[in-house]
Amino acid sequence: MTSRKVFVSYDHEGDMLEVLWALREGYFAATDDERVLKRLDDDGEVIGFLIHEMSTLKDPSPIEFELGSEVAPDDIGNVTVKEAALRLGVSERRVRKLARDGRVRGAVKAGSEWLIPTPVEVIPGRRGPVGVAGRAQEAGS
Repeated sequence: MTSRKVFVSYDHEGDMLEVLWALREGYFAATDDERVLKRLDDDGEVIGFLIHEMSTLKDPSPIEFELGSEVAPDDIGNVTVKEAALRLGVSERRVRKLARDGRVRGAVKAGSEWLIPTPVEVIPGRRGPVGVAGRAQEAGS
């Protein structure tokens, strides 16, 4: 029988539990449960998962989610707030505000940092004119 290490960490401030069975670079992708993100390496192999909003899980029934592997497209990954701001042509402060408001598709807060998947997608606001980030997305389309 082969022995295998599993790394488990809980971020109390970010209210997230992360489980890894391989310590490699990777990125997060959605699962069929909105509270769970799977961690994939650059080859698309699942190397762990992250459950956010752990304190909201009061139901005694187990969480069930699919962790199937997938091939990672070349342009998928996570970027920092600084990189997202450069790509969108806005300030880092604006990116943080958009992420906090749930307008950066797939963005998840990990401790004090935001994990922002690429390509960076901003969900349009409901009022006012199209902002700089919206124009940057329209130009890229």
